[in-house]
Amino acid sequence: MVVIKGSKPAGVFYGVQTFYQLLPVEVEKSQPTAGMVWSVPCARIEDKPRFPWRGMHLDVGRHFFSKDSVKRYIDLLAAYKMNTFHWHLTEDQGWRIEIKKYPRLTSIGAWRKETMDNNIPHGGFYTQDEIREVVEYAKERFIAVVPEIEMPGHSQAALASYPELSCSGGPFRVGTEWGVMYDVYCAGKQKTFEFLADVIEEVTALFPGTFFHIGGDEVPKVRWSNCRWCQERIRTEGLKDEHELQSYFIRRIEMILNAKGKRLVGWDEILEGGLAPNATVMSWRGTEGGIEAAKSGHDVVMTPTSHCYFDYYQGVEGEPKAIGGFLPIDTVYSFEPVPTELSAEEAKHVLGAQGNVWTEWMPHFRQVEYMALPRLCAMSEVVWSDKSKRHFQDFLRRLEQHYDRLAFRDVNFRVPTPLGIGGRRIIFGDSLVAIGNPVSSATIYYTLDGVDPTSQSMKYTMPISIKGEQILKAVLELPSGKLSNSVTTYFFLVDPSINGISYKYFEGSWDRLPDVAGLQPLATGRVYDIDLRAIPHRGDEFGAQFSGLLNIENEGEYVFYLVSDDGSKLLIDDRLLIDNDGLHSAQEISGTVSLSSGRHKLEVWYFERGGGQELSISVEGPQMQKQPLPPRMLIIQ
Repeated sequence: MVVIKGSKPAGVFYGVQTFYQLLPVEVEKSQPTAGMVWSVPCARIEDKPRFPWRGMHLDVGRHFFSKDSVKRYIDLLAAYKMNTFHWHLTEDQGWRIEIKKYPRLTSIGAWRKETMDNNIPHGGFYTQDEIREVVEYAKERFIAVVPEIEMPGHSQAALASYPELSCSGGPFRVGTEWGVMYDVYCAGKQKTFEFLADVIEEVTALFPGTFFHIGGDEVPKVRWSNCRWCQERIRTEGLKDEHELQSYFIRRIEMILNAKGKRLVGWDEILEGGLAPNATVMSWRGTEGGIEAAKSGHDVVMTPTSHCYFDYYQGVEGEPKAIGGFLPIDTVYSFEPVPTELSAEEAKHVLGAQGNVWTEWMPHFRQVEYMALPRLCAMSEVVWSDKSKRHFQDFLRRLEQHYDRLAFRDVNFRVPTPLGIGGRRIIFGDSLVAIGNPVSSATIYYTLDGVDPTSQSMKYTMPISIKGEQILKAVLELPSGKLSNSVTTYFFLVDPSINGISYKYFEGSWDRLPDVAGLQPLATGRVYDIDLRAIPHRGDEFGAQFSGLLNIENEGEYVFYLVSDDGSKLLIDDRLLIDNDGLHSAQEISGTVSLSSGRHKLEVWYFERGGGQELSISVEGPQMQKQPLPPRMLIIQ
C-alpha cells in the first residue's frame, strides 16, 4: 500500500511526482510492457521544498511557440516540482497576447517581416481564451503563471502598432534583429500610462496569480533625453535625471498593479533611480541587485546569468547556435540562491530562483527542450533541497534514469558527451588517450579518420593509441539509443626544440586593445598553440600578446581568418593584416597576404572584457584548405 499525505493539495501532488519517479522508467512508455510487474522500494519519505519560488521562464517574444508547446513545457516543470512559470509575452520582436482594446498589438505587433538570420516572416499570438486555457492547465499542476509585459523598454512591437506612445512618433517596425532598441515608451505622455493601464486591466483579468512582471530592464535613455514631454515630466515631478524618470515610471505602474491586488516584479534595473515601494526584484546581472534589494527589505528572486541562463552553451562543441556564454550542468547545480552577504533575517526575502530560457536562437520548441534539459533537473534540486543535502555525483547517478524517462517521452534533451577529450591537443610523440563516460550504462563509440562516429563505429573499451597527427571523434550512446553530439579532438605533433610561441598576459578593463608596450605583464611563458585555454591566470578582464615566427613552406597567397570575442589583431612582419578590435561577440574577419617560403614574424593581440572568451586563427593557401593554424607552423623566436 502507498499512502501520500500533504498539508495542502500541492504537497500531495508533489508526493505523487515522487512516487511516479520511484516506479520503473517503463511507466513513461506509451504502451506498457506485457506481463511486467511494477514495484517500488519500501520507504518512508518526508520532504518539503526549500523555496516558495521555484521557477522556469520562457521567452515567446523572440520566437513564438504554440499553445500545445507551452503546455508541454508546463508538464516538464510539473514533473520536476517547479511551481512558477514566468511567461515572457512581449518583446521588441513580437507582441504575443491578445488585447481587445488595442487590436493592432496583434494584427501588427505580433508579426515581423523577417528574422535576423533569414528572410522568413515570423509571428503568432495567443488569444485570451488560449491564455485562460494555459493558465488553468498550469493551475491543475499547481503552477502559478507570472505574465511579463515589458515596459518601458523592449517595446518596439507595441510602438510599431501604436507609434504615438513613443517620444518621436515613429514610424517603427517590429524588431527583426536581436539586441537593445533605443525606442521605448514615452514617459512624459499621459496617453502612455492610459494605454498601459488598459493593457494591465485585460492582462490581470487573465492571470489570477499574485505577481505581474513588468520587465524594466535595458532601457536606453537617449530618447528621453531629447524628448520635450519627458523633460517636462522631469521638471514638473522634481526628478533629478532620466534614471529617476524610470523610477517614476515604475512607481506609477506599481500603483496601478497594487490597486488590482498584484505585486510588481522587475529585473534588477528597477533599482536604478530608486526602487518602487512594494516591488520584487529579479536579480539577473549577478546577485548584487538581489543583495541590495533584500537588505532594503524587498523580496528577490535570484536568477544570475552565471548559473541560471539556459540560453548559454552547454558544451564546447557540436552545440546548436546560442547567444554565447557557457553554462554546464554542474555550474547550475552548484548555485546557492542565498548569498552569504545576507543576514538570517535578510535571507527571508530570497523567495527562490529560476532558470531563464531566452529564445533569440531557438526557432523551434525542440530546441527549447534541448536547452532546458537536463539543466532544469539541476535547477529543480537547487530550489527544492538545502545545499547541505545536494551532492553532484549522486545527482548524476540519479539523473541516469531520467535520461531514459525523457527519451520514452520523446523529449529532445541534451545527451552528455564523452569526457576528457575535445579541442586541440599538442603531443610530442605517440600518446594514449583515455575517454571518460559520464553515464554508467552508456556506450562510447569513436573514429580516427575524421568521420562522425555512429553506433556501428569502434566501441571504446580501453585507452586509444594516437600515433602522430590524427583526428579523434567520439559519441556517447544511451541505452535508449539516443546519441550525444560528436566530440572532436585534433592531435598535433610538435617538436619542442623549435615549435611554440611566446605569450604575455595582462589584466585590465579596456574597450579596445591597449598599447601593450607600456604594460607590465603578470605572466609570461611559452605555449605550442594560439589558444586561450593554454594561458594561466585568466579572469574576466584581461589581455594577451602572442609573438613568434610563422614557418611558410610554399610561397604564395595565404588567407588568414581571425575569430575573437572580444577584440584582436593579427600582424605579420610588423604589418597589420587583420583588425578585429573592439567589444563584440565572436566574429570572424579575414585578411590576404603574399608570403615567401621561410619564416615570418607573427604577432597576435587579444583582450577580453566579460562574456565569452574566444580566440582562434585559421589559414588557407597553396596546398592548404582552410584549417586551424597548425602548431607545427609556429616557431619560437
